[in-house]
Amino acid sequence: MQAQRSEEDHRQDERNNHRIPEDPEKTNTHHNHDHDHEMAESKSKEETEPPPVSHPHSSNRISTLTDEDESPLRPPPLSFSPWSKKTSILICVLGLLFFDLALPCILYYTLSALTSLSIAVNLGISCTSLGLGELMELPLRAYRLVKYRSQYAPLGQESKWGFDFLFWWYLIATFIGIVPYVMSTSLDSPILWMFLMTPGFLTAFAVLTTGVSLFAFTLPVRVSSDAKGERCKPFVYYVMEDFVAVDAGQMRGYREELRARWNASPVFRRLLWDVNLWWTVGGIVFTAALAGMTWGLPFNVAYGLSLGLLFVWIGLWALGTWWLVGRGLSRERQWYTKLTNAGVGNVDPGLDIV
Repeated sequence: MQAQRSEEDHRQDERNNHRIPEDPEKTNTHHNHDHDHEMAESKSKEETEPPPVSHPHSSNRISTLTDEDESPLRPPPLSFSPWSKKTSILICVLGLLFFDLALPCILYYTLSALTSLSIAVNLGISCTSLGLGELMELPLRAYRLVKYRSQYAPLGQESKWGFDFLFWWYLIATFIGIVPYVMSTSLDSPILWMFLMTPGFLTAFAVLTTGVSLFAFTLPVRVSSDAKGERCKPFVYYVMEDFVAVDAGQMRGYREELRARWNASPVFRRLLWDVNLWWTVGGIVFTAALAGMTWGLPFNVAYGLSLGLLFVWIGLWALGTWWLVGRGLSRERQWYTKLTNAGVGNVDPGLDIV
């Protein structure tokens, strides 16, 4: 029995040794076929499945805030700060005080006390320094706007001789300031009231400009970066844009920043309208006070006081402007903070804050 089992095991071992091995090429072919079949199914699945739908504004948006939005909603920034020009502002203020206040008073009262010159000659000498700094600034503005048009000119202004609004306003104001001084002192009998009221004529011209801009009419011609047919902005907007871009050397970049801020922030627009109204009222107050001083005081007294009144008024209204701007910017920050907390973005550019 044992011998018979051993013989059967021996025959089984021989059958195993003589078994024909499988062809490796057939085996590889079988596996490749399975792999190709799987790849075809995967490709077919990808083709049949629609691509994921993405929101058209999902990559760059400021609408509803999510957990990924770490920064609050803010208005477009203005890169220029007056504090960066402290030295220039100080020199400018001191120059104005000296040439438009101190020197004319020193010359007039000294010549009146120590010479026998007629009042017409005295005034002709004394007022030579009035507006000297302003007259020097006008050619410099023209040079920058013509020579470096691509850097300083208003947005959309391609004409070589296309100056900005402030240049033309400045030019007209220069004539308004010079003509009364020349007329009042060139006659044998000077027109004293006209001489004293010359700052009032300049202020009245400014009041007329700011007052007209309060109505936000459709522009009949280009005004700085605003093309014909656009809605008129407040006068102070154009003064800011042109003065900072050209006189402060911030160039076209500031014009773009200011336009972006105006379009994006209704609180900022309200602020500029308030400042525009503030200076309109201020100009009326100054002109009235100057008229009262001109016809209510002797000329020798009114001469010095009228020049001093101009700088006192500018100082007081500048302080009022500082307060208005500080309050307005604080309101703007609070308004954007409320939008951020409410999860609101995409400020409506046509919205107005009253």
